[in-house]
Amino acid sequence: PGFISVEQLSCLVGSTFVSAAFGSVYIYTAELAPTSHRGKIMGICHLASQIGAVAGPQAKLLITYWSKPGTLVIFAALAGLAGLLCLRLPDSKGVSVPDTAQEVQARSLLTTKRHCLSGLIALLRRNRS
Repeated sequence: PGFISVEQLSCLVGSTFVSAAFGSVYIYTAELAPTSHRGKIMGICHLASQIGAVAGPQAKLLITYWSKPGTLVIFAALAGLAGLLCLRLPDSKGVSVPDTAQEVQARSLLTTKRHCLSGLIALLRRNRS
């Protein structure tokens, strides 16, 4: 009694990071969305978050049918995959918010070489020297 298990600590840390990611998604989505489509895109993101909020508690059913570690491994793998995909998002530092869908296409945000990963590497190199 009085000690926190590794499982409890992992759940606490995971919950903290999920909350931080949830807030970051709204900010980052608003930056990438053109002004003319921002409301619709934010609505779709909110819908996706609500689907996740409904589906999340159903994990207890997975634990009933599968083992608890198996369920946690699935959640961890999905979270890791989402994190890796986020590294492919373009860096929006110093870039103005697009006003139209044509501006988004002109910038070709999906094929730009300015990704968060390259920014992270540059930051690590700067801190080493």
